[in-house]
Amino acid sequence: MIKRELSDLRLACGVLREPFAWWVMMVSLACTALVFSLLAWLVWWLVRQVPWLHQGWFASTRWDEWLMPGMGVILVVLVGWFTFPLIVTAVAGGFLEPLADRIERRHYPTAPTPRQVPLSEQIHSSLRVLLRGLGWNLVALPCYFIPVVNVIVYAWLNSFLLSREYFQVVAVRHVSLDETKELYRAHRGSLLRGGLVLAVLFVVPVLNLCAPLLATAWMVHRVWRGEDAPLRRKLV
Repeated sequence: MIKRELSDLRLACGVLREPFAWWVMMVSLACTALVFSLLAWLVWWLVRQVPWLHQGWFASTRWDEWLMPGMGVILVVLVGWFTFPLIVTAVAGGFLEPLADRIERRHYPTAPTPRQVPLSEQIHSSLRVLLRGLGWNLVALPCYFIPVVNVIVYAWLNSFLLSREYFQVVAVRHVSLDETKELYRAHRGSLLRGGLVLAVLFVVPVLNLCAPLLATAWMVHRVWRGEDAPLRRKLV
């Protein structure tokens, strides 16, 4: 069953020959680095605001001079590693739709002309992805400290979140948001398998830097290529 997903992924690698895709990647990574810097500062500030961490035994051991910064770094790295896929997706959200449009026009010229998604809708979608991803990953945070369990939880959670969000990026350009949700539910099985492939892409060093580009291209091919493709079955 995973053969189809890998076939689409091989085809999606062609997006790396697109200059616009590299521009999207550089801007997205710069903005993501800014988000993580703000996240690190927020963690440091919150820890400094907890009074009992600076009194009694904690104060006598002067732990706040060495242990607290170290724990803060570990926490930020751990949270950042598991939330990277959703954060970079949210940051890149405003650029992924133009990228999807270029891929569609090149590979599927017979596809219906997509609607212009308003900037306000793109911003709203990106914020929703960011908040939803952070929210679910914070709920799952305790599991991330448990070996083996953290891998299972990460794979399950992000295969769902990534498949849904990238499907929506591509599909909402052609159908309404309600229809997009219905299409996702109708094809959930195959899309979740693809989401698992995407989740793996986002944790492989170096490859995860261009994962948003590959994920967008993969989803375009998934929704248009083949007789069972969701948008092809509905619109063509």
